[in-house]
Amino acid sequence: MIKIEPLLATDYAQMRALLRHQPEDAFSGADCKDSRTQYRGLTFWQHWLPVQAHVGPSVYVAKEDGVILGLISIRSRGKSKECWEIEDLVVHPHHRGRGIAQELLRYVFALFGGQGVNHFVAELSEKNDAALALFAACGFRRATRVIRYEKEFNGRPAEDIDEKPPFRLALSGDRRALFDLNQDVLPPEIRMILSQSPEDFRVFELPNQKVEKLRNKITGHKAWYWVSEDSERKVLTSAVKVTSHHLEDFHLEFAVHPGWSDLAPELVTFALNNLNSLSRKAVVTAKAFEFQDKVIESLEKDGFEKVGSYCLLAREHWIRAREPKRQLEGPRVVPVLPNPLMDT
Repeated sequence: MIKIEPLLATDYAQMRALLRHQPEDAFSGADCKDSRTQYRGLTFWQHWLPVQAHVGPSVYVAKEDGVILGLISIRSRGKSKECWEIEDLVVHPHHRGRGIAQELLRYVFALFGGQGVNHFVAELSEKNDAALALFAACGFRRATRVIRYEKEFNGRPAEDIDEKPPFRLALSGDRRALFDLNQDVLPPEIRMILSQSPEDFRVFELPNQKVEKLRNKITGHKAWYWVSEDSERKVLTSAVKVTSHHLEDFHLEFAVHPGWSDLAPELVTFALNNLNSLSRKAVVTAKAFEFQDKVIESLEKDGFEKVGSYCLLAREHWIRAREPKRQLEGPRVVPVLPNPLMDT
């Protein structure tokens, strides 16, 4: 009998072995290469808490006689905890065709949807026809297309950077402006699905120094922003979020306001030059949505190679409200029927 239950710390080795059966390009994966499976076995304690209190990826496994046959990993896309992304869904090749993947999906829909989650999303490779058909059968629809790029630095010196560039490190007071910028960039439908909030753009302020001097401080924060602003209108016009776990792995996400789309080439070049100053040998990945034409054009012009095209799938979870039972006002009075025997 197959039973679905939370991942325990003792299951960590089996989980790592099962993930080897999933193609690397099946899902889009995490922003940095070494974070997909790290520490997942150590967050088993959160399964006894409400989903709003989960602090890391939540993993659930399908077991039979103590052996893991399949698993699903899901994580929150933001501080609001209203949108959750399915990171991994894998079934052992010897047990495919038994409906295990569908049951894992239904399990998280019932568990998370019953606690107020509005949307579920997944980024699937456009080449993975079986997974696309599975998710479509489970109520997912295509929201947009995500393109992943990659570029390697091989020790070439960085280009000279202007001492006063139009871009600067984001400040702690830019949180709301970063949120507004990203809301302006996203189409209304995607904006509603992702359910972002200003808390998702928290900024750790760094001293105003050259990048070379901030090498240790800037990478210690794991993520930071470079932004440009219109001082007259007091709005941010573009931003790039850099995520890093070490000096050989960087991930970029761009947000360029539609009214200042001409900044895209300059922003991409600026980010590359500064990252090259941090590390002369590194792998840089970048993510762009299909509606970010200028960003895509700039990435390809600066030598980024396209490594994958993914469908961002979304599923709404609606809970039908039960009609309240009608309450009778006061005691019910039953009329007294006449006794025919008494009438005679």
